[in-house]
Amino acid sequence: MRLTRRSMLGATALTVSMTALAACSQDPGTGGGGNGGSDGGGEEGGDAPIAADSNDINAKDRSELGEGGALRLANNAFPANWNGFHTDGNEANTSEMLATMYPSLIQYSAAGEVTHNPQYAQRIELTSEDPQVMEIELNEGMTWSDGTPINYQSIANVFETMNGSKPDYAIASSSGYDKVEKIEQGASDLIAVVTFKEKYADWISLPGVMPDSLVATADAFNTSWAAEPLVTAGPYKVDTIDAANKTVLVVPDENWWGDKPLLSQVLFTTIEDPAATATAFQNGQLDVIETTVPATYSVVEPLIGNGATLRKAAGPNWTHLTLNGAEGRALADPAVRQAMFRAIDRHEVFLSVNATMPYPDNTEPLNNHLLMTNQEGYQDNSGDLGTYDPEAAKKLLTDAGYTLEGEGDDMKAMKDGKAVEITYVYNDGSKTNEAVVPVVQEQLKAVGITMTVQKVPPTDLFSKYVIPGDFDVTLFGWVGNPFLSSGDSIWKTDGEQNFGKIGDAETDALIDQAAVETDPAKRLELINQADARLWQLAGVVPLWQAYDFFVQNDDLANFGAKGFQSLDWTKIGYVKGSSKLDG
Repeated sequence: MRLTRRSMLGATALTVSMTALAACSQDPGTGGGGNGGSDGGGEEGGDAPIAADSNDINAKDRSELGEGGALRLANNAFPANWNGFHTDGNEANTSEMLATMYPSLIQYSAAGEVTHNPQYAQRIELTSEDPQVMEIELNEGMTWSDGTPINYQSIANVFETMNGSKPDYAIASSSGYDKVEKIEQGASDLIAVVTFKEKYADWISLPGVMPDSLVATADAFNTSWAAEPLVTAGPYKVDTIDAANKTVLVVPDENWWGDKPLLSQVLFTTIEDPAATATAFQNGQLDVIETTVPATYSVVEPLIGNGATLRKAAGPNWTHLTLNGAEGRALADPAVRQAMFRAIDRHEVFLSVNATMPYPDNTEPLNNHLLMTNQEGYQDNSGDLGTYDPEAAKKLLTDAGYTLEGEGDDMKAMKDGKAVEITYVYNDGSKTNEAVVPVVQEQLKAVGITMTVQKVPPTDLFSKYVIPGDFDVTLFGWVGNPFLSSGDSIWKTDGEQNFGKIGDAETDALIDQAAVETDPAKRLELINQADARLWQLAGVVPLWQAYDFFVQNDDLANFGAKGFQSLDWTKIGYVKGSSKLDG
C-alpha cells in the first residue's frame, strides 16, 4: 500500500514483529493525525511537510545509553487474540506488544529500505530471477521459549498456513503467500528455499516464523493464543498478563541470544479513554503518550520543553471510513455509496479532529488509497468523488431511482417504500470518532441519508463487528510499512481484509498485475490505475494521512515517531545519567 523510494516499494503489514507481508494491521484508536485541509496546524504548524524518509526517535548508540529503568506505555485496546497471524490478532496494539517478544526476520529503515534482521537471520535473498527463488537462512542456536528449535520448519509453518489452503485457519491475509509454488529445506535445517509460481515484487516481505504448536490444528491457531502468547522468542518475555486490569508486563528474557535489552521492564496498560491517557502522562504515570487529537494534545502540550519532547513523523498510516457494501446491507447499492462520497466534506471532517494539532500548513487531503501524499508516485485519482457537493450527491440518488421526500432535517431518501438508514459503529472512547460522527451525520442528513450510531467496546470492534460485517460505516486507521502488496487483501473482492465486501474483477486484475510487476515505474502506473477504480467502487473514503505525534520523556532514546522505521527493542532505553535509570 505504500511507496517510499523507487528502489523499494512498500505496503502495510500484518505486524512488524511477526511477518511483514500478510495484511495491514488495524488501528482502532483515536484515528491518527495527518494531512487534511489547508487550515491544519496548531501553533507548531507552518513547517514544511515531513519527508517520507524522516523520523524522530531520538536515535542514540547503545554506548550512550544506560541499563535499567522502566518504560510505561499505554494502548487503547486489549488484545482479542495474541496470534498476530490470525485475523483477530492483526491489530496495531497487539502488534506493538508482540514486537518485544516475537521474531521479525526483516527490518525497515526510515527510508523504507528493507533488510534481513541480523538478530534472527543470516540472509534473505533471491537466488534466481526466473523462476523467482528466495532463500532464507536463520541464525544458529535459536529456540522458542518451549525449547523447540527455530528452524526451517518454523519458516515452512508460515508459508504453509498463510497461503490460504487451510480454510479452517482464520488467517489475516494470504497475500503473497498464495503466489508461492513450493517451500523446501535447503542445505541445512536453517535454510528455506521458496519457489514462486510467478515473479512477486514484494518477495522480501514474506519471511516469518511460527512455532509448531501454533499451527498443529485449526483450533490451536484460532484459539490457543486468545488469552496469552504461549510461545515467544525475543529480547523480552511475558512476566504477567492481567486481563482484568488490562496490563501486560514484559521483562528481559534470560534465554535471549542477541544484544541484551536495556530496560528492566516494559509495562503496557490499556486505557480506553484518551483523556485518561493524557492525565496519566501528566501525572507521571506514563513515559510516552501518542497524541493525535486535541483532547490529549492540549493536556500534554504544556509539558513539552519541561521534561518532555514532541517527536513527529509523517507515518505510512491513514484514517478512513469503510463502507459495508455486502449483499442485503443498505450500502450494497453503489449509487448510495457514491452519494455518500459527494455528501461528506472531508476537509470539515479533518478539521473536526485536527484543527488545533501541530500539522504542517497547506497540506493536501489524502486522495489516494494506496500511496501517501509524501511518497513517490502519489497522485490524486479521486475525480469528482473526492469533491464535496451535496447537490451532486442528491442527483446520484435520484438518478438511481431514489426519491427525496420531505425537506430540511426531515428529508429522507426513499426507494421501494424504504428509507436509506445506516449504522455507524465505532469503539467507545475514541475522541476521533466522537468528533467525526456529528459532522458526518449532519452532512448525510442533508442529502436524505439517516445515520444512527452504535458505540462498542474497543476490544470488540474488529472481532465482533468489523470482521463479521455487522456495521454499515466505521472509522479506523490502517497502519503501514514499506510494502505495497501486503494491502492487497483490503481491496480484492475476496480479500480477507475487505471488510466492506466491495470489489470487482477489473480492480482485482490490476492489483494482481501490480503485485508481480518488478519494474517500479510500471508498477506505479498499475497502482494508480487500481486506485482510480477504487474511487469508483466507493468502498473506502480516505480521510487523512496519519502523522506520528509522540510526547515522551526527554531521556528516552530510539523510540517515538518512527515513520517507516521498525523499532529495535534491544536499543530502546534511557540515556546515561538519566534519573529514569534509578526507577
